[in-house]
Amino acid sequence: MKHIKILWIIILVTDHLLPLIITRFYPNYKHKEMALSVLGSRQSPVKWIYNVWCIISGIVFCIAPYELYKENSSGLMIAIWVLLAIYGIGCEIISGLCPLNESKEDEDVITKIHGGTSAIGFMTLLGVPLLLAILQFQAINIFMGTISLVSFIVAFAFFCFFIMGEKEKFANTVLRYVGLWQRLVLLSCYIPLFVWCLK
Repeated sequence: MKHIKILWIIILVTDHLLPLIITRFYPNYKHKEMALSVLGSRQSPVKWIYNVWCIISGIVFCIAPYELYKENSSGLMIAIWVLLAIYGIGCEIISGLCPLNESKEDEDVITKIHGGTSAIGFMTLLGVPLLLAILQFQAINIFMGTISLVSFIVAFAFFCFFIMGEKEKFANTVLRYVGLWQRLVLLSCYIPLFVWCLK
């Protein structure tokens, strides 16, 4: 169990650090304005590194929640496991196997698969902190419950910014930084998982 938690911590941290490192080899990439998927696009010079990592990360997200399940085998915990597995498969594994075309004008079938599965995975991840909060409050773990609830509220706010930033009418506002909002959503959703691994 301890080894799985350590592995998950490595995954959670590397998911955020790797993009910062490999963009040194992608001069035209803009962290604030571009989504993470662009790093794995067919035109990206770092696509192999990023896509292989996504697949590895996705596999861990499908397996590691079993340790959460062993601590609490309730129906709520099964739901959390399922949501994390959907995120791992849709937002990580399929995204890695089906890289998008960076040009929005040249959207093909693979890009549509990437976009659809990523959107589903992203939204399922958003629900994890809320379910974790409910689970922890039921167990009278106020500390973890509070962290999870605050993480959900913050993640939901950033998710709204992310969605709004995709709209043309917000193109000249701070909301246009969709890359930043995406990263903050992921960071907020990862925090309760990271804290759980450390406890």
